[in-house]
Amino acid sequence: MTVRSFLCVILLLAGVGSSSAQTREEYLKAYTARASEIRHSFDTSTAVSYYTIAARYASRRGIATADSLFQIALREPRGDMFWMFPVIGAYLHGKDIMSGTTKAAVRNAWKTYAPYRGDTENHWAMYYSTLYLAAEQWPDLPGTEWFNGKSSRENLDEARDYLIHWMKITTTIGQGEFDSPDYFPEYAISMNLLSQFAQDPVMKKRGEMMYDYILADFAAEHLNGQYLGGFSRIYQPAVYKPLLSGASGFAWLYFGTGEAQDTSVGHLPPTPKARPPGESPYSGWQLLPALSDYRLPEIIYRIATDRSKPYLHKERKRVRNVIRFGTEKNPPVYKQTYVTADYGIGALQGGLLQPIQQHTWCVRFTAGRPYTTIFGLHPYWSSYELGMFFPEEIKPLIADVVASKGTYNNPDKWTGGSPYERTFQSKNTLIVLYDIPAGTMTEHIDGFFPGTLDTRTTDASGWIVCKAGRTYVGWYPLQPAEWIPETDPPGQQKNVIGRPESMRDQKTGPVNWRLRSHKLQNGYVVEVRSEKEVGSFEAFVAQLRTHIPRATLLPGKVAVEYTSIGKDRMVFGFPERRMLNGTPVDLSTYRLFDGPFLRADVGSETLTMTWGGKTRTLNFKNVTISEK
Repeated sequence: MTVRSFLCVILLLAGVGSSSAQTREEYLKAYTARASEIRHSFDTSTAVSYYTIAARYASRRGIATADSLFQIALREPRGDMFWMFPVIGAYLHGKDIMSGTTKAAVRNAWKTYAPYRGDTENHWAMYYSTLYLAAEQWPDLPGTEWFNGKSSRENLDEARDYLIHWMKITTTIGQGEFDSPDYFPEYAISMNLLSQFAQDPVMKKRGEMMYDYILADFAAEHLNGQYLGGFSRIYQPAVYKPLLSGASGFAWLYFGTGEAQDTSVGHLPPTPKARPPGESPYSGWQLLPALSDYRLPEIIYRIATDRSKPYLHKERKRVRNVIRFGTEKNPPVYKQTYVTADYGIGALQGGLLQPIQQHTWCVRFTAGRPYTTIFGLHPYWSSYELGMFFPEEIKPLIADVVASKGTYNNPDKWTGGSPYERTFQSKNTLIVLYDIPAGTMTEHIDGFFPGTLDTRTTDASGWIVCKAGRTYVGWYPLQPAEWIPETDPPGQQKNVIGRPESMRDQKTGPVNWRLRSHKLQNGYVVEVRSEKEVGSFEAFVAQLRTHIPRATLLPGKVAVEYTSIGKDRMVFGFPERRMLNGTPVDLSTYRLFDGPFLRADVGSETLTMTWGGKTRTLNFKNVTISEK
């Protein structure tokens, strides 16, 4: 029996995805099978890849081949902090069995190749976690032996100080690059490496606790392999194909949900026959965690997979460092997510909370793969936004960003925040308002509706009603709008929007739909329910027909009053006036985590997980884990 066949048998027997179906023993057996499948897809490869090398060392398979591949790879180091973590991972898995020549080549690379530290939170997590591990491996060396001219002790101290600072700020006022489906792996791998290889027992424990922390954060907002939004950062096409994002590969590995991925090729793995000989069908992002001794605590697995009851989860995160055009360095981000077995709807409060790739709100559901989402945005871009968050000279910033993020100044893009957008969510009802000044770079708003929906129609009442399996979505536009069909652009052409007429000779998936409105004072109401909650789709539509919002849509005076089908009275005035059932909503009362599974107070440096009468508390003040 092949490893792949064995994995399939284990998953079928274990009933992956159902928290009630798996005992701890069954879960660990299934996890081991998934991790082994990933490892063996690399340790039989001959590709010149640090992941191939790490897997061969870890499996003790073809050590001479691993040595040869390592020496070849190190001839032309590149990738900056993205080079650092696979290199140190491969080295630490093989340092006791590699040849002296290979060991010397690795040491020389850390002397002669100068990786760029980067300028984002995920860059620094990778840079300092791997620099810390490298400094531990080669202690007592002078600055002449290191790429940055600092001694081993200086590098160790700087890395330790930053990592402790980052852990403290994350556990007191929240992560800045928060809940990113695409940047989740960078943090996960960094903390996993610390938990596996740090020699200092306290730093090793910190790595384990932070790994628990970010996995628990994901688990509470997870549905069938998908991260539930809003998000600080996400790329196209993962924004409309949620299972493409890197976090989904970790959901498959640790939760047994979703799909395995190759995030290097955009991103679901093709069949083995479709890949070049010798290459793994899995992502290298998954490999190093799959090689480690870390085992997901049972309580986090249960949190990720128990969807027996709908629940409301709230979080407080922080805005990325504000450099200009603000009075507060890290204003708070408020996020609310409503989760059921069939769908999740989540939203940030709106405004500019992260540059370029913010995703303010979305509905995600389990049906209709790969397009399992509906969302809307104002595709805004400006030098003001970039100048707020980047220290460089403002004038050339747009060109600099577009060089690497091709969608940024595209009026048809599907990612980005806007200072002229705000949200108000009450469980599974959402109101989104826009007050866009004339002359703004983009003078329209868009909504994404997948072509994989079972139903998408406009009711005579004005509601757009959609059905995706057992999930029903109603969208009431407050202003006139038009439907525009489109398909995926070929490959990864980020600054291209696929129109059917331009792709007649190419193989395309189902036609998706863009709902565009050119009115500057604008908005919509979104209602989401499941078959279990309201019965038939027809019953859902009938309820919507009797719930029509009343709106005022004038420049500087945008407001709406609406009573949801759940009988909540919502009054929302742009930008920040929110009233629920006659009571003002004070977002500042949000805790760091607040829901049935996760609890943490602002400033506490602790996180308590709860499931089934059991708790697991991470206390970063005294670096302890306690369970009851």
